[in-house]
Amino acid sequence: MPPHRRLARLHQRRITIDGRPFATLKGVPALRWQDPYHFLLSISWGGFFGLALAVYLIANLVFAGLYLAEPGGVTNARIGSFLDAFFFSVQTLGTMGYGVMAPNTVYANSVAAAESFTGMLGVAQITGLIFARFSRPKAMILFSRTILFTQHDGEPVLMLRAGNTRGNQILEAEASVSFSTARITQEGAHMRGFEELKLVRAKSPLFALSWTIIHRIDETSPLYGQTEWTLRQSQATFIVLLSGTDENYSQKVYGRKTYDVDDMLWGQRFVDIIKIREDGYRLLDFSGFHDTEPQRPLKPAKDLPADAPPKGS
Repeated sequence: MPPHRRLARLHQRRITIDGRPFATLKGVPALRWQDPYHFLLSISWGGFFGLALAVYLIANLVFAGLYLAEPGGVTNARIGSFLDAFFFSVQTLGTMGYGVMAPNTVYANSVAAAESFTGMLGVAQITGLIFARFSRPKAMILFSRTILFTQHDGEPVLMLRAGNTRGNQILEAEASVSFSTARITQEGAHMRGFEELKLVRAKSPLFALSWTIIHRIDETSPLYGQTEWTLRQSQATFIVLLSGTDENYSQKVYGRKTYDVDDMLWGQRFVDIIKIREDGYRLLDFSGFHDTEPQRPLKPAKDLPADAPPKGS
C-alpha cells in the first residue's frame, strides 16, 4: 500500500480520564470501525439508541428505494408513492405483515426476502448488544473530588474517600493508589514513572458504606519531602483503583479515579458523614461527601483525659 494511502487511514483520537482531556493520539488507525463491538459497548445509551435508530431508518430508506425501482411491484401500494414503499419496508423489516400491502412480482418478492433476512440479523444483533450492555457489572463507587495532604493520628498523610452508593456490599474489596510523575532521562527522553503507595489499609473484607483511604508520608514514602510546587512541576498524578466482588452479581467490579495537582488540598480534613441515629443505626449522609474543613490542631497531651488510651491502641 502506498504510504500516502496508509497515512490517510490514520486518525486522531482524544483520550479522556474521568471526563477530563488526558491525551490525544495522533496517527492511529480508525479502530472504531475495526472494533465495532467495543465501540457499541462503550458509547453512551443515548448514542447507542441514536445510532440504532439511524441504521434502522437508513435500511428502510434503501429498501423503499428498491421497491420503487419496479412500479406496481407491491400490491395496494400507490405507484410512485415513497411513503407506501417506506412503510411496506418497515412492515417487512419488522416481519409484521398486516396483509394490506404485499409483493406480487419476482423482483419485489426477492427484495422482501432479502429485507426479511436483514431484519432477522438486525434483531439478533441489537438484542445481543442490549443484553451485553445490561449484563456488564458496574460498581457505583463514589470518590471524593479532592485528595488531601493532611494529618492523621499526628502524622502527615495522603487521604481520599470512597463510598458505595449502591447500598449493597462489595466483598473482599482492595484499593491501590499509584503516584505518577513526568521526568526527563539523561538522554533527553520524556518518561512517566509510576510508584505504588503503601496504604494503611489496602484490603477490606466488607465495603458497604464509606472507606477512607490513607497513605502515611514517612521516610519510605515517594511523597516524603514533596511540596505543592514540586508536585506541580513534576505534573504529579494519583491513580486510585478499587475492586471487589459484588454480592448481587457475584462478579468482580471496579472503580477508578484520577487526581491531578488541581485536585489536591493541603491542611484540610473531610467532614464526618457517618452519624449514629437514636435507634442505633448508622446514617451515611452523602450530601457532604466531598466537603472539607480546616485541619483541627493537635490536642496537647495535658488536655487528654487521664484514662485516655495510648496512641495506637
